[in-house]
Amino acid sequence: MSSIRTMGALVAVEGKKLYRDIMNLIVMILMPVGLTLIIYLALGNVANDYYPPGVESHFEFLLPGLMGYSIIYMGMMVALGLVDYREAGLLKRIQATPVSPVAYLGSQIIAYAVIAVVQAFIVLLVARLLGFVPQGGLLGLLLAIPSLALLGITAVGLGLITATVAKNSGAAGGLAVIYILPMMMFGAWLAVFNEATLTIARFMPNHYVTDTLYLIFHTGNLSDPGIWQNFLILAGITLVVTGIGILLFKRTEFG
Repeated sequence: MSSIRTMGALVAVEGKKLYRDIMNLIVMILMPVGLTLIIYLALGNVANDYYPPGVESHFEFLLPGLMGYSIIYMGMMVALGLVDYREAGLLKRIQATPVSPVAYLGSQIIAYAVIAVVQAFIVLLVARLLGFVPQGGLLGLLLAIPSLALLGITAVGLGLITATVAKNSGAAGGLAVIYILPMMMFGAWLAVFNEATLTIARFMPNHYVTDTLYLIFHTGNLSDPGIWQNFLILAGITLVVTGIGILLFKRTEFG
């Protein structure tokens, strides 16, 4: 019970830190809002014949991928934050406290999972204000939350791996771009063009969220088996990536 209370307190501290940091607020709120508006203004009235059922414009086509991409970007923010903690000596200070590494890393995972869901729904809210009508109702919204949270946890795992390898903030940002760009291109937006891009997309965790959000918000078919198949695959990816991230970071920083 005490470890749960400790983790809860750490989550609260992490939330306050994110709230007080103006750059974090910009990334968490203004970036998804800005991307949504830019894509709508540029592509809101563009239509093509290759769209899947339920999609009427390029903006609607890109929307599920946009919701997932805003979450994946958090991987770099996690990495930069942890590297900054290391350079400032905060990680060594944590070792001198009763806080366990598991509690600390667990608080990071919980905090960013919540942020992931909030970011995605900010994008959806802006899209709704711009005229997009999501299918699936309240149940659809609730059904989307687990996949969004899993993607947020995966982003934390990627951030932990990046922070373990990177020696400074510049290196962390450069390493993060290596996985952010493929996920943006293939996991979010290019999977439907041909079999080659779809094959590459299957290696991207956000692809399974993009597909799930399409099934929920575009078709409204909440009983589609693809939703649960995507969730199980994503859960496996999350377990592997985050598990590796925790083990590497814990071994490197906490001994």
